[in-house]
Amino acid sequence: NDFLVHWVGTKSFIKEGISPYSDQVALEIQDLVYGRPATSGEHELRVAYPFYSFFLFLPFSLIENYSTARALWMVFLEILLIFSTIITIKVVNWRPKFLMLFLIMVFSIFWYHGLRAIINGNAVVVILFFCILCIYAIINKQDEIAGICLAIMTIKPQVVLAVIIFISLWSIRNHRRKIFFWFLGTVTVFILLGLFFLPNWPIEFLRE
Repeated sequence: NDFLVHWVGTKSFIKEGISPYSDQVALEIQDLVYGRPATSGEHELRVAYPFYSFFLFLPFSLIENYSTARALWMVFLEILLIFSTIITIKVVNWRPKFLMLFLIMVFSIFWYHGLRAIINGNAVVVILFFCILCIYAIINKQDEIAGICLAIMTIKPQVVLAVIIFISLWSIRNHRRKIFFWFLGTVTVFILLGLFFLPNWPIEFLRE
């Protein structure tokens, strides 16, 4: 259902110009999931990501058939999990043999936290990828890339706030301020880009 929420929200904005944060969109999503509006105590299935996450879901929302869009999104998440695993192995400077590498790849997709995220279509896999890429960039002194990755992670801020604060403070303390300024600059561009398409999105987002 995580993907469904953002697929419908993005699709509604593209095709009808309706805010993804609106009650109308929420009711449409609830009708698809429950067959009726959500009752008291049920998850309301509202869009609760910053508006610029719209660009992540945009290519998939252009696909009319939900099953096809969801299948492609799941494949996308599986690929990101594999790349996340490869980058993590590089971060710790480990060189496993081919069989071990293959088993780790399989494990990365089929263990609970990987498989559950894929089934739900949860964007947390995207966050994981950019978090690991950020760390890899920091190690290799690619501070601009690290800052951009940190900014992309804000598409789901509630799960990475502590990580973002930690890396930002670390970069300032260790005279790697370029990471923080690239992060700040990229987030500013994202926010302004969102304002261009939906001028009041920050208020609607904060309300959600």
